[in-house]
Amino acid sequence: MKHSNRWMVTALIMAGLILTACTPASIKASKIPPVKVENIEGTNLKRLILVPEAAKRLDLQTTPVREEPVVRQRKVGGEVVALTATLTDTTTLAATLTDTTTLTSTDSNIRVRVTLNESDLKMVDRSKPALVLPLGGNTGATGLTAQLVAAPAADNVEEGNDALYYALDAADHGLTAGQRVLVQLTLVGSSMPRKLIPHAALLYDAHGDTWVYTNPAPLVFVRQHISLNYIEGDLVVLFAGPPAGTAVVTVGVAELYGAETGVGK
Repeated sequence: MKHSNRWMVTALIMAGLILTACTPASIKASKIPPVKVENIEGTNLKRLILVPEAAKRLDLQTTPVREEPVVRQRKVGGEVVALTATLTDTTTLAATLTDTTTLTSTDSNIRVRVTLNESDLKMVDRSKPALVLPLGGNTGATGLTAQLVAAPAADNVEEGNDALYYALDAADHGLTAGQRVLVQLTLVGSSMPRKLIPHAALLYDAHGDTWVYTNPAPLVFVRQHISLNYIEGDLVVLFAGPPAGTAVVTVGVAELYGAETGVGK
């Protein structure tokens, strides 16, 4: 009887071991993938749905698209010149300023000349004052404001270029003829609302097209095409893109693109 019981216990232990050995394989077979890739009907795009553990492991971070006025400026080289005649306050810049724009009168014969090519001239907002800065390492200088005035009759600039002339608002400017300066100009289209994203959100595909990953719902990510205006430092200004307030991915962009396209598998 004891011998029979011993065989029964042994059989039960063996059965338990067999079941235990089968368990990992069953779990592995039913393992949930870290990301689910779905086709978006009517498009060539895909929807990525991550499990919480995968999102945490990638440390995905997002930021909202901003929309605000952007003042675009450019610094160019300028030269201080002395004029033999002063300009009157009734002089206008024909064919370059609006009918309502008039020039500033000044008693000083000092002007700041900015020489630009034709395409760059078209980019300058001539209704806005310029800021004249010292040339050199004085980064703390606030600069001198100057207003656009008409070019003198004897304007001697390089062939193929033209020049803008600015009269300084302050009489005690301390500038002398022949001195080189930096001139900060405001460009056309400034102060208009623009959509802004961080440079970290920008994605280039193999064809050079530009994209961002939006985050329309928790753990859901969709690639969206954007059109760039320009890049300035860490800021990307858009012609077209997601609406303001849309969350775009700034950390984990490359990993999402790899999961969508299968790169790195």
